[in-house]
Amino acid sequence: MTTKTADTLTMTHKSTNVRSRMTTPLWLRLGFSTAGYLAPELTAAVAERLFFRTRRTAARAGERDVLQSATAVSIAGMKAWTWGEGPTVLLVHGWNGRASQLGSVVTPLVAQGYRVVGFDAFGHGDSPGSSMSIPELASCIRQVADELGGVYGVIAHSMGGAATTLALSEGLEIERAVFISPPSDPNEFLDIFSAAIGISGGVRTRVKRRVEHRLGIRIDDLRANVLAPSMRIPLLVIHDRDDKEVPVDAGQSIAGAWPNAELIITEGLGHQRILRAENVTNVAVSFIDAVQHLKIAA
Repeated sequence: MTTKTADTLTMTHKSTNVRSRMTTPLWLRLGFSTAGYLAPELTAAVAERLFFRTRRTAARAGERDVLQSATAVSIAGMKAWTWGEGPTVLLVHGWNGRASQLGSVVTPLVAQGYRVVGFDAFGHGDSPGSSMSIPELASCIRQVADELGGVYGVIAHSMGGAATTLALSEGLEIERAVFISPPSDPNEFLDIFSAAIGISGGVRTRVKRRVEHRLGIRIDDLRANVLAPSMRIPLLVIHDRDDKEVPVDAGQSIAGAWPNAELIITEGLGHQRILRAENVTNVAVSFIDAVQHLKIAA
């Protein structure tokens, strides 16, 4: 694994974004805490449904501008957009995200001769649905890739990186990938969720059991750093030291376990601003395009 720091790439930017990883109203935490004591199994059932529930947020100013130059399509029942012609680079957003969040890479990739495709997964953005999970997002990625006739590379943010890793383990074939702020262990999501809604350890255990039954897979088997050693494609991980939502050690653990992976650590960009940093965009595009340049030179 090759590691570079923000200083060597001049990506430092002091951010005032100190978002909590998850906050909930006091009345909700008290309600779940009381219900968990009185009816733990029923409380676990309600919590399990809430765990998968997605939340749509409004696009940031200017974020949808990139969609105006795209061709809007429907792929596998999801809203999608395409730009340019050439080898396909797929953009995969994260939890409660949308394709337009990764819009900064579109213009430079198209300029380098790629077709770029972004999609809103079910329960996100402009696509239907109200829930999502890592295995379901992995299935979405594979369905989109199949309908597109194959994908050359993937640029994924947050949970999109975890889902892409699972999709690769299930047979997705690509040449290169860039993960920005990827999580490594879904157990951490469950821990954060459980603490946020105020459920006890016993109820959390019940929720985990119900989640695994619903998904048909153990949560431990979804850990990206566990799947990573079997991966063979080149990977670039970009993660910010000040990420309050997915700690930097998650990206480090994935890059450390993934053969032929590179790691870049930035500072002051957090979990969202990193997607709009020009130097991050440039490095991501250069990594995706590296092999094509070598072919041309040869």
